[in-house]
Amino acid sequence: MPRRRTRTHARRQLERGGQRPHAARQRRLRVPRGRRPPYVGNLRSVNGSFVRLVVSHLCSHLGFRVAHTVFPLTALTVVGASAADAALLMGLQTAGFLLVGLPAGAWVDRWHKTLVMVTADAVRAAVFLGLALVWALGTLRMEHLYAAALVAGVTSVFFDVSAQTVLPSLVAKEKVVSGNAWMMGVESAATVAGPVIAGALAIVAAPVGFWLAGGAFVVSAVCLLGVRVRMPRAPGRGVYADVAEGVRFIAGRRVLLRIGVATGLFNLAWSATVSLLLAIMLSRGAGEAAAGVVIACFGAGGVFGATVVKRFAVRLGRSRAITTALAVPAPFTVLAGLTGRVPLWVTGVALFGVGASAVMYNVTQLSLRQEITPPALLGRVNATMRFLVWGMIPLGAALASAGARTVGPMTVTVLAGTACAFVWLVLVRLKADDGPGGGPDEGPDDGPGGAGTRTRPGGVSTRTPPA
Repeated sequence: MPRRRTRTHARRQLERGGQRPHAARQRRLRVPRGRRPPYVGNLRSVNGSFVRLVVSHLCSHLGFRVAHTVFPLTALTVVGASAADAALLMGLQTAGFLLVGLPAGAWVDRWHKTLVMVTADAVRAAVFLGLALVWALGTLRMEHLYAAALVAGVTSVFFDVSAQTVLPSLVAKEKVVSGNAWMMGVESAATVAGPVIAGALAIVAAPVGFWLAGGAFVVSAVCLLGVRVRMPRAPGRGVYADVAEGVRFIAGRRVLLRIGVATGLFNLAWSATVSLLLAIMLSRGAGEAAAGVVIACFGAGGVFGATVVKRFAVRLGRSRAITTALAVPAPFTVLAGLTGRVPLWVTGVALFGVGASAVMYNVTQLSLRQEITPPALLGRVNATMRFLVWGMIPLGAALASAGARTVGPMTVTVLAGTACAFVWLVLVRLKADDGPGGGPDEGPDDGPGGAGTRTRPGGVSTRTPPA
């Protein structure tokens, strides 16, 4: 009587290149759960901490995007501010990256990342719920909006730096691009929903959105309570020494330095454009709800970009994908700068194109940064890059505010939108493996989870992003 084929025998046959027996074909051979690497293609197959991080990121950015649109709507329709005041208010929401962007990374590397994010959500929830209460009491003034925007912006620095630092420890290294695509996808979904919700609530009263934003941050904090992550902490040296180490790391990698300069220049010009769009649309007779839908087109483009970024990166290769993603939105930024001179649907199409390209660019360059940076240094490197690229946003908004008072809002948007179209030239002939003194060409890609991963001296991986 022939011996019965066991599951162990079936696995041995497969390792030797044999055919799978009929009995094993009916039931898939399972790998022990403890040995299964986290895979991000399907949220059902990853650990619960990553799922909670994604849900928290969605709620946090939904609150941020609702507030980001409610701030200027409240200033323009309730307080009676000018377009220049609204541009300055939007700039204050990102001023935190310019004020505490560099030391934030050193502090985050020393602190418990999850606790930092929970604290940031709690502070932002208290700020927005308090602001809604002040409006309900009928004492809301522009000074309150300025202070709330600044405090919320500073706490957002710590949340975003911590989230970027935690993600690589929750997924397998070859799935970092997929993990970032999930994070960027839910962020783009929040960018779609936030302005639409804010515009709809503005039909009743714009400050009602502050109640919703505060509640979203509460939900985000609750989700983070279940995130379990272990990461090495930086040694207890001085803050300035830690900051200098992050700056030296970026300065010594030409690819990171060029990406930082290009992104900073783009954000400088684009923030000058987008900070005046809402005021221009309202001044041209558009309703709050219609203006919110147009602004939401940026997030809709981001959702599309998140769905195609993996194939985009594999098809072009990492270096060309980064450069191309910054070059594609050139005609769209010019069209966005013509807001007020073109129909609203044209502005919506332009924002869709910029949003799609922005997500594809952010996913590819962020995955590269996370891949070549040592885990203990990642917080400082992320914070330094955020300081360099997001710190330009309040400067652009301040320039737009000053320009709106002198030459007019529509002239500012035309000039700034045109400037965005030429920033990609900084990344011409970019090499993703540029380290100190350059390096070899990129190695082959063996597909998802393949073996085509090599690491150069200095920690620079030469593997192209997985599919």
